[in-house]
Amino acid sequence: MHKWPTGDHFSSWLNLAARPKKSGGKIIGYQKRFTNNPATQAFRMAAQTMWQHKGTLGHLYRRLSHTKGSKKAIKAVARRLAVIFYNMVKKQTAYDPKIVALDEEKLKQRKIARLQKDAEKLGYKIEILAA
Repeated sequence: MHKWPTGDHFSSWLNLAARPKKSGGKIIGYQKRFTNNPATQAFRMAAQTMWQHKGTLGHLYRRLSHTKGSKKAIKAVARRLAVIFYNMVKKQTAYDPKIVALDEEKLKQRKIARLQKDAEKLGYKIEILAA
């Protein structure tokens, strides 16, 4: 793993990183890259099984596949798995799910803000009750 300085370099080598096409500082699309790298295929296969996983990565896969499509979700989760794998091997540590866990409080606040914004569009006001 000394060949790649960071997990981002490793994921780029696997062709799992985004490759934006820019013109004048503006993103006008993304390059598609094809690869026959067996490691890339293994990470993609592992990511594809996340649709039924109950953890954080499964939640990420389902959310992305709902909004952006399953192909992009597979690539994003495969990249996340590759970075986790890189850090585990490089630092010789065990997998810690707390590192990749979503901040539940942050998600709750985001959901409340979205509900309040939608209610205001309809002319309603939401008050938060202390439970």
